[in-house]
Amino acid sequence: MDLMLGLIGIAVFLVLLLLGVHVAVALAGVGFLGLALLTDFNKALMFAARTFYSEGSNYSFAVIPLFIVMGYFATSGGIIDKAFKLTSTWFSNIKGGLYWVGIASCTLFGAATGSGSAATISVGKILYPQMVDEGYTKKLSLGCLAASGTIGVLIPPSIPLVLYGTVVEENIGSLLLAGIIPGLLEAFIYGLGLYFIIKFKPSLAFTEDHKHIERTFTFKEKLRTLPGAWGIALLMFIIIGGIYGGISTPNEAGAIGALVALIMLIVKNKKDSLKRIKEDAWETAGSTAMLFFLIVGSVVFSNFLTFSGVFDAARFLKDFPPLVALIIFCAIFFLMGMFMSSAAALLIIAPLAHMIITPAYSGIWLGIIMVKMFEIGAITPPIGFGVFIAKTLDKTVPLEEVFSGAVLFWILDLITLAILIIFPQLVLLIPNLAS
Repeated sequence: MDLMLGLIGIAVFLVLLLLGVHVAVALAGVGFLGLALLTDFNKALMFAARTFYSEGSNYSFAVIPLFIVMGYFATSGGIIDKAFKLTSTWFSNIKGGLYWVGIASCTLFGAATGSGSAATISVGKILYPQMVDEGYTKKLSLGCLAASGTIGVLIPPSIPLVLYGTVVEENIGSLLLAGIIPGLLEAFIYGLGLYFIIKFKPSLAFTEDHKHIERTFTFKEKLRTLPGAWGIALLMFIIIGGIYGGISTPNEAGAIGALVALIMLIVKNKKDSLKRIKEDAWETAGSTAMLFFLIVGSVVFSNFLTFSGVFDAARFLKDFPPLVALIIFCAIFFLMGMFMSSAAALLIIAPLAHMIITPAYSGIWLGIIMVKMFEIGAITPPIGFGVFIAKTLDKTVPLEEVFSGAVLFWILDLITLAILIIFPQLVLLIPNLAS
């Protein structure tokens, strides 16, 4: 009976998501009602209150608002504008170069902020009109921006990896370091795939009106843009270098990075800096509050599933060969990534997946694979969140066209995933060197 109640709870949660109820509300509501039915109302209420306090005082989560505010300060400090100028100078004079500009800019944006959707919107607002004017196909342009935004989910600072490390008690510093090579590999494979498309099937990349615009940037002019990348390079050094060198913990690296980004903001905006700081602080508070309620809701829901026996029933997967169990969970990760953000999906499934998969595979490696599968789901129809974000850049393009443009990158993502599964040492290389 308890198990049936747990399964009904999962079904109700999915229905609420389809009806448009916020993920955190659906998780907390279903979890609380389920616990109340399994125990009693007062015990469920006491557990929910205790969860609010325990999760709110969890020191491991302190790094999240630090990374978020660092991203906002970095954007207001002009780091992103300089990164875009750097990539456009180096790549835009190549045929189809604006596609590479999009990939490189989103990668650098992710390295500075860790936000995939923000990368798609921020870079897309600047780049997409230029792509359309020069005869790039709308569907591949939007597909490129949607997919490129997901790169930032892997490259540190990565909020999903921080959440994963906290809920399954894996080393957060090692997880952040583990995301570097997979993120750069993804960007490289995207660029390589576009090269072959432009070379052998240019009709997918360009309209009939496309005219390659020659931009004459001398090597000296390109070199002049390199100092513009010092801001991102400094933030990356603080985070990756600090953790890799054992100089700072992730929390300390996030605090130092936020302080440096704040100084950059003040230097750039001068008299308007106080206004920008207030705006960024307010945005950080909103984003942090949303994640906090998501975390609390997921804990309540997970405990409901535990009490109902759903997690115990899923233990039969331990009897499967490790590779088969991994494939089953990858399918689950993929489906969840289609319907919700990577943070929400991770908080729900990570404890169960970690419990079953880690006896055979590294928990650090599993975290990267999990987040990668969520990325793939984000550009998969019918509800790929990343595609909906890209669609806001041009409301005249049908949604199915944007999904069609993302198909190439979906295939390239599967290639990246296969490489990471076949060669797990790529994921673990930097964490092992740092240990």
